[in-house]
Amino acid sequence: MSVQFVKNSVSPYGLAPCEEDRALGLVELCGRTAYKSEEKITEDSAKKFVLMLKSQGHLSVLEHSNIVLKVEKDTALHPDRPAPVTFAEILDALSDRLAFHRLFPVNSGSGFLMTGNFRAWVETLDRLKRMERIHGFLLQSLNRFFPALFPDGRGQTAAIQSRASLLGEEEQLELLKTDPSLDLPVFVFKFVCDRGITHEVVRHRVFSFTQESTRYVNYGSKGMVLILPEELYNSYDDEKGELSPVDPMAVEWRKRAEVLFHWYMEDLQRGLRPEIARDILPNLLKSEIFVSGRWSGWKHFILLRDSSKAHPRIRFLAKEVRKYFAGLGLEC
Repeated sequence: MSVQFVKNSVSPYGLAPCEEDRALGLVELCGRTAYKSEEKITEDSAKKFVLMLKSQGHLSVLEHSNIVLKVEKDTALHPDRPAPVTFAEILDALSDRLAFHRLFPVNSGSGFLMTGNFRAWVETLDRLKRMERIHGFLLQSLNRFFPALFPDGRGQTAAIQSRASLLGEEEQLELLKTDPSLDLPVFVFKFVCDRGITHEVVRHRVFSFTQESTRYVNYGSKGMVLILPEELYNSYDDEKGELSPVDPMAVEWRKRAEVLFHWYMEDLQRGLRPEIARDILPNLLKSEIFVSGRWSGWKHFILLRDSSKAHPRIRFLAKEVRKYFAGLGLEC
């Protein structure tokens, strides 16, 4: 079938994983969704794929992740070693990077929490190379839990007297429920919607996005999939995923879509690349987009988009997101 129609959908992926293999797997899934190459995912493909993205500077996909470090002073201090890294030192060192991290003092100031996604930590480490003490401490802490992304071959940081542990997903969620200002977890969703709606979604710039790419996906081989317009819902067979062959409105919509797809195919056949042939594709084209963000961002998304003033398709997305968070005990 050259043209298909599907309905909007929302798939919650929960909290960004805190364990390296699962975290890399999620980043790979997001990246391969952009190219529609999910069939290339194997049990051991994630590390190679993510390191390729990192080496080529395609860091936006690495944003679908979250590392929460809990730093506590070492109770067995050694006088012959440097003093522990403090919250004040970290805060000062990251003063121009606070848009990309969350920092919270805990335990009456004896420790602190630090968060950031993979991209934030990669770029922060690069910025802090000249600050050997802070750079060494952060690299040591990140390498302990994410050695593939943050290799440390120098071993010069072992003398630093601070202890960092990784805060798990359940702990992150419980802290958020206890105190919403502790905006630690990153929540990941996959939306299936039309490209007109993705243009609205990406206006929420506190989020991270990876979207099906019309530059690289060749719809000539995959067929063209459109999001079902609301006026055709009564003409759509959910089980078969097909429009009624006799409803006049459904017939008209299919005829329009077939014409556009025919023009797209003609452009491919005369040698145009998909990134040029896409010019004829409609706004209704189905797009899969991964969206990641913290509770504060999702709360604002729901506030604006689950509104009678919002487009009905983005309102559907917001309602589904609201349901997910309500199930976690997080109400707007």
